[in-house]
Amino acid sequence: MCNFKLKIEEYNKTCKLAVSTKKEYVKALQLFCDFLSLKLKCSVEEVDLKRIYVVRIKSGDIYTPIRSTLLDEFLYESADKSYYRLKTLSCALKSFFRYLYRNENFPDVTSTMKFDIKKYKEKRKPIRILSKHEILKLFNSIVTHSEDLISEVLLFSLLFSTGMRISELLDIKINEIDFEREMLLLEKTKNRRERIVSLRNGFGEVLKYYCTTNDLSESDYLFGHKFSKDKLRSKLKKYLKKANLPYVRIHSIRHSFATHMLDAGSHIFIVQQLLGHEYLSSTRSYVAPNYTRNKNIVIKEHHIVYKKIEDKINAVLQI
Repeated sequence: MCNFKLKIEEYNKTCKLAVSTKKEYVKALQLFCDFLSLKLKCSVEEVDLKRIYVVRIKSGDIYTPIRSTLLDEFLYESADKSYYRLKTLSCALKSFFRYLYRNENFPDVTSTMKFDIKKYKEKRKPIRILSKHEILKLFNSIVTHSEDLISEVLLFSLLFSTGMRISELLDIKINEIDFEREMLLLEKTKNRRERIVSLRNGFGEVLKYYCTTNDLSESDYLFGHKFSKDKLRSKLKKYLKKANLPYVRIHSIRHSFATHMLDAGSHIFIVQQLLGHEYLSSTRSYVAPNYTRNKNIVIKEHHIVYKKIEDKINAVLQI
């Protein structure tokens, strides 16, 4: 017996993935479970991965396990979704069934899959960098329209000022924050290596205040369950639209950080360390070669917007 729903729960408890990635994979597996329950005409609780097909012979019915054709069919039916959503579904299935292969002596059905995710990959457009003026407009939009101002300003401030990956930010636990030295010790990163992220001056006090105000303990996540990758993407899209700014992917924030750091005079090796890149070539690919630089230009309107943002945040904090 191999009850799919129970195996998803076991996989969730034991697989070594970033928490945010694990959440996305579990959601994808639950969708596949729904798909199988419709195919088998049974409830999701009854889906058994070892009893998918039935062979009728004189001595009785013989049940056989799931085959790659059903995984392919599920992915082909999901082909109308975005490439990144489709890639998540594909990666989740491969991760789960390889987990079963390693731990349950289950056939490696992923080895015979025909579905090729590469065929659905969109032509890569150059990453658009947000200028300093556009970043300011974005924060003004957040301050004007946010219903959870402090959390959202803090979250986007950390993204723009550290260049962290979204998964790293959402996986931060309070015990990974060094408030005094103003740094983060990230245990779960993309390349599975611990790394230190330096915070801007004053962020230690801001984070300490946020944790105290929200009554967060050492084992809590900094942003709890307030945000997911999808929710964060939709919020960025909303605030860009409100600010009358063109759409950019949330990963553009990381590219913007790298470009502005180099523009400010930082050495590319320093930027490489800050981004947590293993190879310098990765860092070079992050920097926008055609970014328009307007050094030493003072824009009066910036100070007005800065003051508006500061006043709004202080009003919420009742300072």
